[in-house]
Amino acid sequence: MTLMKELQVQDNILLQINFLKYAIVTVSLPAISLLWCFVTGIIFQFDQVNETVCKAQNVVPSISAVTGITPGAYVWRICIAIHCTPRFAVGFLHYNHYKKRAESISEKYKGLYLKLISLNFWIYQIENSCLVAVTYISNKENYPVHEKIFVVFMISCCCYMLLNTIIFRWSRSSPMTERELFSYKIKKYMWLLIMVSTAGLIYSFILHRFYCVPFAFSFFSACEYFIAYSNMAYHVSAYLEFSDLSVVYGHLHTVPVPNNTNGTSIGNGETMSPRRLRSRKKGEKVH
Repeated sequence: MTLMKELQVQDNILLQINFLKYAIVTVSLPAISLLWCFVTGIIFQFDQVNETVCKAQNVVPSISAVTGITPGAYVWRICIAIHCTPRFAVGFLHYNHYKKRAESISEKYKGLYLKLISLNFWIYQIENSCLVAVTYISNKENYPVHEKIFVVFMISCCCYMLLNTIIFRWSRSSPMTERELFSYKIKKYMWLLIMVSTAGLIYSFILHRFYCVPFAFSFFSACEYFIAYSNMAYHVSAYLEFSDLSVVYGHLHTVPVPNNTNGTSIGNGETMSPRRLRSRKKGEKVH
């Protein structure tokens, strides 16, 4: 009996984007727009973006301040809107990637592993959703809701980065390749940087909110920027895991073929490559 498998043959590819370009563009949108909002806010709207509730001295505006006033708000919201859909897609990419690696996990822990990658997926989607929500519900429009969404974003961000780093290491054989090791180091260091920055953010927020200490909010804002760019660096490290992949738009033709290693068997035992198979399907002469 001949074993059969499904072979997907690429047919009429309309668009193919290397994952490196995909990752760079996706991360660059919030990175560059945030920098633009900060610089323009400092230059043209310094007093407005540095205003605090308790009127304490402040020289570093928060992310919410520089992205919540026009025209910076328009740029920030457009870039977040464009970048969020590719990020949602990367969540599915990670989930399926880790699911395939479940084969390397021992049967004793495979059930736990599968539950953790599912939890990891949903935390990632919550983080991305909160980023969108905190962008469009600004602190000037509805501060109580904005503040609560920001708290959920921070919790989901820290939890995702920790859990994803653990899963990444767990799903790799030992020793790791140079590329895997580099990706793992980025993940570890970015998570540590975010945890230190989060501790500083909480401490400075308490000083500002309850004691109105001068420049405490400036330290709070600086921690925010460290968190934001560390988070972006963490997410762009996914390129190292998917560097050989491309995002493809086109028609995929599925053909049942015998399971062999050298090519595709066509009924009478003849072996053909996918390219020659497409040529035969189109009626072209095969040599």
